[in-house]
Amino acid sequence: MRHLFFLITVFALSITLANAQSNVRAGAQPTKPAPAVTQRATTPPSAASTSGKSNISPKPATTTKEVVRKPSTESKPTAQSRDNSTAAKTTTTPAKTTARSTGAATKTPATIPAVTTRNPSTSKNVTVKQQPVAPVATIRWMTIEEALERSKTEKRKIYIDVYTDWCGWCKHMDSTTFRDQGVVNYINEKYYPVKFNAEQTSDIVYKGKTYKFTRQQGGRGHHELAALWLNNRLSYPTSVVLNEDQDIIQPIPGFQDSKKMDAILHYFGTDNHKKTPWEKYERNYGKEKK
Repeated sequence: MRHLFFLITVFALSITLANAQSNVRAGAQPTKPAPAVTQRATTPPSAASTSGKSNISPKPATTTKEVVRKPSTESKPTAQSRDNSTAAKTTTTPAKTTARSTGAATKTPATIPAVTTRNPSTSKNVTVKQQPVAPVATIRWMTIEEALERSKTEKRKIYIDVYTDWCGWCKHMDSTTFRDQGVVNYINEKYYPVKFNAEQTSDIVYKGKTYKFTRQQGGRGHHELAALWLNNRLSYPTSVVLNEDQDIIQPIPGFQDSKKMDAILHYFGTDNHKKTPWEKYERNYGKEKK
């Protein structure tokens, strides 16, 4: 009896186990895709798509990194960067600031300095300064041929500056003495001023005779008319004065400053050379000028 009961119990347990195994097998079937789901989860779709885009088009990926970095730098500025950014904002629009300040100054004349707007005398002075400056008078130089021709209709003395192109003192007298306004005005009024290059090569007719350029062996050469006026003592610069009949009065060699030249021109221009020694005239002339 006990043996039969044991067999019945074992049989029931085997059936229960069989049913349990069948149930377990039936529940495991829908979970078969689970391993695949777990494998897909290890590689997120977003990461796969991003990596795919970066491999195809690397340039947009680089641009994105730059865009991300710039806001990250500006999002957490330090105290110094805030100051710099403030300064940058201030300096990036100078035109607008200037325009606004100019407009404000135009609307409120009270902010303009009185020196430039309200003072009539100052405004008048500014107007005078803006007026064109009168040109400085210069000597009206001419050639010896022009001076001789003009002497036929109006008699004047002829002042001749004998020079050469290489003469340093000649150039110095041009830049100093012949720019003095007293010298300029008097010589233009009383004389025919002539510039004569002692080494020019053109022929010149003077008092019925033709004078030419001559060159000695080993020398630079000179014009025969220069040798005549300078009494064959060729030195430069030399001032030569001719009277109204084109005769030589006197050559004066050497550099002359404006004070000395002014006295020389007056000495011959007033015919004092005919009655007064030069030394006496020069002393008295200096006193008269004072």
